[in-house]
Amino acid sequence: MKQKRRKPRIITKKKSYPIQDSVFYKLSSKKRLANLLSSTPQELKSLVGSDNYHCFTQTKNGKHRLIQEPLPKLDRIHSRVASLLCRIETIDGLHSGKKGKSNISNARSHLGLGKRVITADIKSFFPSTTRQNVFNLFFNTMQCSPDVADLLSKILTYDDHVPTGSRISMPLAYFANKKMFDEIESAAGECGAKMTIYVDDLTFSGAMLQKSFIGRLEAIAKMYGHKIHPSKTRFYGANEVKLITGAAVKGNEITPRNKHLKQLRGELSEWLESSVKDKKLTNRIIGRMTFMGSIDPRYKDKARTFRKDAFK
Repeated sequence: MKQKRRKPRIITKKKSYPIQDSVFYKLSSKKRLANLLSSTPQELKSLVGSDNYHCFTQTKNGKHRLIQEPLPKLDRIHSRVASLLCRIETIDGLHSGKKGKSNISNARSHLGLGKRVITADIKSFFPSTTRQNVFNLFFNTMQCSPDVADLLSKILTYDDHVPTGSRISMPLAYFANKKMFDEIESAAGECGAKMTIYVDDLTFSGAMLQKSFIGRLEAIAKMYGHKIHPSKTRFYGANEVKLITGAAVKGNEITPRNKHLKQLRGELSEWLESSVKDKKLTNRIIGRMTFMGSIDPRYKDKARTFRKDAFK
């Protein structure tokens, strides 16, 4: 029986070091690059181009999103580069693509009485992070030779932008935009505010935070070729319930969002009323309870009980 090929994964070996200690820093040989990626210069060259991706449309909550997923050979290279990038130190406020951190740890970072909050979203974050941004990361920040930086920028992007469906997407988009994030964090610090990042979601909290900070945020993002999504930007007063990356935060309390509670009630009602239990619906309910359990532990117990009842 033919063994199923294991998918590549991000391996950090629990390492964390300054960017100057990265294997990419001052890398000047394409042959050395190929060795680092367990490849050859010829193979790396062959992996340039859109024909190395499986592209499809993903529909979620009525919204359509184009996904560019690297094919197996390129996936292996992307995963290796992602593993090496994820070993480089980041700001404490980054909660995506890091072990032990999540959208919920992002929301928990803003617990506290008397805090005002701004939530914002970078519009089309991966598609607007260009090959030039990636080249600049390796050439200017990493100080690679021009030919190495050029090759990396080509094998790590799809149609001149960061792909949306690769293991490289999150770490590459963060480091390619690090100067922008650092400048935004500095501006937030001047307002006495804390900043966190979860993929393309930015959250700021502080007792003295003003709504006018949104204008400064938009100006910095524009300077780096990005746009803050106007309809997804919110300012919350100190006493309001804040919706932060999938959770509801008020003062020192964090709870599941009302929207998610309502969805769960509807799904449970549908499941109980059906004589033949739909497997997809069952798994969706378990998944939703498990997610909500990361916010409120009681839902972990409910997920276990429901799983027993559903599969007995």
